Amino acid sequence: MKQERTIKLKIGQSDDLDLLCTKFLSACNWLSDIVFSTKETNSIKLHRKHYATIRKRFGLPSQLTCSSFRHVTAAFLSQRSQRRWHPVKFRREVIPVVWERDFSFSKTKGLCFWGKPIKIEDKRIPPVDTWQDSKLQKKGGCWHLILCHKVAIPEPKTEGCIVGVDSGIKRIFTATNSANSRTFTFSGGELNHRRRNIRKVKARVQSKGTRSSKRLLQRMSGNEAKVTTHLMHIASKRLVQYSETVGARRIVMEKLSNIREASLAKGKEMRDRINRWPYAQGQFFVQYKAEAKGISFELVSPKNTSRGCPRCGHIDSRNRNGLKFRCPLCGYRGDADRVASINIRNRSVVTRHNLVTEGSCNTPEGSGTPEIVSRDVVHNTSSVTV
Repeated sequence: MKQERTIKLKIGQSDDLDLLCTKFLSACNWLSDIVFSTKETNSIKLHRKHYATIRKRFGLPSQLTCSSFRHVTAAFLSQRSQRRWHPVKFRREVIPVVWERDFSFSKTKGLCFWGKPIKIEDKRIPPVDTWQDSKLQKKGGCWHLILCHKVAIPEPKTEGCIVGVDSGIKRIFTATNSANSRTFTFSGGELNHRRRNIRKVKARVQSKGTRSSKRLLQRMSGNEAKVTTHLMHIASKRLVQYSETVGARRIVMEKLSNIREASLAKGKEMRDRINRWPYAQGQFFVQYKAEAKGISFELVSPKNTSRGCPRCGHIDSRNRNGLKFRCPLCGYRGDADRVASINIRNRSVVTRHNLVTEGSCNTPEGSGTPEIVSRDVVHNTSSVTV
């Protein structure tokens, strides 16, 4: 099985690409006015009618002219699917490129765009036989090739343990497995600290209101997103490495799709923290990194995972106090995030058992899911903390 991936390769400044991008955006905006007025979104019909005009008027290469019709009609088709219709102006400096037509690679010339060689020094370049249609993007004054390529994905493992992962703000990931008592934790302290400092600096700069402060804010745009993406990549990579070490066949996480709506009733500070919590990005990174190693990925309901006792199944909001967990019914004690990861793992096992035996995929949420592996006693654990 193969999946498509993208990699960002830096090209640098190029006057030729700047001029070509200006022509391409002009052609797209000219065609956009026609599509808006005629409401014709069939790219083939538009191609037959306006191809020669665009080639002559804007001087675009033949394949890039064909791409302009798909580029414009895609924007209006997206509007139509949302039952909207308004003019579209193309301003983003992006050029779609078709593999072996707009760009190619040869041993003698190297990477070429429209027959002109461009030098890229990057060791991460994937094998040429896996390249697909991609795009050129200008950001920060430099051009980048967003290269799309295919990678081979191994078949999912059928043997091994199960890793349950609890996601949080203070700790990005807390994981346990059903094979041994090793615990993995990745702290969110550095991420929260760096994001908080970036927001404080931006607030001080914004309060000045001068032209130089506005220029500085423009240069700082995207800093928080870059830091978040970088650290989430590190966290997800360490989690998958831990799963490989313990011989996992499946990683189980919580389905947190409605958590932002659930936070509306909470205070402003808590809503802000939850809205900035990159849980979906972390799950996406973990999923594709795990699948590349043959480890399957699953999401289960998060209901009562932090309040249920993994030993006796007793559920009570008083079981958890911060990062401490204590069950008043059986006396089970431990780390609250670790207990949640055990419940997440057990919920996956019980759900699959119900699916096989009863034909039902309903998740057991109202009652506890007692711990399946007796070695997961919190009093005697070894931890891996990052």
